[in-house]
Parts: sequence; structure tokens; C-alpha cells
Amino acid sequence: MENKYTFEAHGIIWRVMYDHTIGVILLEMRDGDQKEVSFAALEVKTGIVLWEGLQLEENWWISMAGVKDGFLYFSEFDQNDAIPKVKKLQKLNIKEATLVEDNQEDPSQLSSAEEFELPIVYPVESEYYATLSTFLKQLEYDVAESDIHYYETSHQIIFVFIERKNSVLQRKLLICSRKGEVLFQEVIDTDIRDQIMDSFFMVDNMLLYIKEKEIWCGLSLTALNN
Repeated sequence: MENKYTFEAHGIIWRVMYDHTIGVILLEMRDGDQKEVSFAALEVKTGIVLWEGLQLEENWWISMAGVKDGFLYFSEFDQNDAIPKVKKLQKLNIKEATLVEDNQEDPSQLSSAEEFELPIVYPVESEYYATLSTFLKQLEYDVAESDIHYYETSHQIIFVFIERKNSVLQRKLLICSRKGEVLFQEVIDTDIRDQIMDSFFMVDNMLLYIKEKEIWCGLSLTALNN
């Protein structure tokens, strides 16, 4: 599909950040078996990988802390504490993938994903849930009783919901036109065992989501209109 890209992560995608000043997605990927964490950077629009598999000297007790003006900051934790506390911040030039030691004070405020928009989450007990569930059932989806994630654009309606399929619960992404025509659909988790909080993100008419916990996907909604 020309309007979609994917990136297979090095382990579970644990954290996602976005630097809107340079249009780059940052992924934190954790391999629990190897006890290793690595990082990747992709252009949000094209999926072009700027770099991947980046590791720092501390390769487990470290995490992305935030972004600001083209720099990614990492928190390193002291694992000897009963409750790990941040030991220090490290600063990476995102475009160059190089650590910077400029002796400047760390910013007082970092962002994780400015300009990301999130869907509205409708729990089963909410008033609007029944309307959404009925609409999906009319499209012949076997909707399980669980939160429905919902987002509208000027041309599309986007759903993420739990569907029963051969006695298994799956998580489905569905994009319809405003008239109710199915434009795109994909199973993004083939076997749901526990509640997954996030479903998708929107930025600059790009739909961004994680499939099977380890595949980062970007889909241009502009292309769906053509």
C-alpha cells in the first residue's frame, strides 16, 4: 500500500516521542530477554529511518525523558535504589545521532509529543458507546464489550475496537468515509490478553499506530481521499 509505511522494532515499542520542530518520531524499544533497550528515529511523513539500534553506555536502566528543539534527552536511573531515581540526563542531537556535552543546563520543560492528537475513548458505560457499537455491528463486526477509540477528520471516521474472531479477541483498526464506506481496515493485535491503553496518534493528517506491540505504522489519510 503506497500510502502506508511500517518499521519493525528491535523488541517491544515501549515509548514513543515526537519532535514536531524536525518532524521526527523517536521510538524506545525494549528486549526483555536480552535486558537491552535501543532507540530509533524515523521521519513521520515518509517512515524513512534516520537511525536505528542506537544504544547508550547504560543499556537497560535508561529511558527517553523528552524532546526539545531537535534534541532528545535520556534519563538514566540508579538501579540500586528500591525505587529507581533519575541519576542524570543525557542529550542527543537527533539528526546527527550524536551525544552532546555542552555544559548547558537541561531545559526545565521537555515535551513528549507536541501536536500529537489522540482519539476520544468511549467506555462501555458512556452514552455514545451504544451508537458507535450499533454502527460497527451494522457493518457486520462482532464487537466485544470494551472501550471504543474514536476520531473524526473532515473526510474520515476512525475506530479502534475489540472484535471477536473465532473465539479470540482481536483489536481492529477501521477507517470509514463520512458516508460509512470502509476505506481501510487492519487487525492490529491478533490476540488480546489484557487492556491496551493507547491505540493510535494523529499528526498532520498521518495516522500512527503500533501493530502487535513491535511494528510501527504510518498511514497517510490524505492518500485515502484520492
